[in-house]
Amino acid sequence: MKAISLLQPWASLVVMGLKTIETRSWATRHRGIILIHASQGKSGSIFAEEKPFKNYIPDFNALPFGAIIGSVIITGVVPVTHTGLPEDTLAQLTKEEKAFGDYSGGRFAWLLVDAVAFKEPLPARGMLNVWDYEGALPRMW
Repeated sequence: MKAISLLQPWASLVVMGLKTIETRSWATRHRGIILIHASQGKSGSIFAEEKPFKNYIPDFNALPFGAIIGSVIITGVVPVTHTGLPEDTLAQLTKEEKAFGDYSGGRFAWLLVDAVAFKEPLPARGMLNVWDYEGALPRMW
């Protein structure tokens, strides 16, 4: 199954359904279900201490690291231009969603729906880009 590694707190925000757009410097052709892996990196801790992150992530150190933590469905990928996303998409973004991504020119917005947070993290080593996870998945999934 395809997977993507994200730094915390963004990985948790995605599986909580609070971050519905993942901004990247590159596009992907993958559409459909993708597993969300919370990487080992802790550089996101400085963001987690500020609003709006702090509203949803009360304790950064309690987040899972180095594990598959859930899944989401990629429904599309659109370029972010110097003028921003298409007006209809931009109008629907919450203030939090805008704070959770990098919408600068030259980037891509991955549109995400149907987030699922696993009850227990599945320890896994992450990788760059979209990668294949070959381990077992939870029964509910």
